[in-house]
Amino acid sequence: MDSVVVNLNIDEDTPEFTNKDNVGQVEILSNNRVMITLNKNGLIGFAQELLRLAHNDFTNGYHIHLDPSEKGYVSQTMGFYSMPSSAELIISCGDFGPIDSYLKE
Repeated sequence: MDSVVVNLNIDEDTPEFTNKDNVGQVEILSNNRVMITLNKNGLIGFAQELLRLAHNDFTNGYHIHLDPSEKGYVSQTMGFYSMPSSAELIISCGDFGPIDSYLKE
């Protein structure tokens, strides 16, 4: 099994996927469902960025927008390139308590 080492310190000078093959799609489905589909490198990139967000930038209400790619504008804000047909994805930090405190009896 391959391993992935996650550098929790963001190093802007080191591209991690030089082939730009970390790609995903965000879709809004019926019944208030969202589907995020990622290829293998997209999953790795997304996971790395979520860990970095939790470790470095976590503040209640802090959020990041991931816009769909288009000609002349591509961004891998959260570790993957979003397909042109994707919905905008917003990842937000929230200070929630334990899940039991939100469940009705």
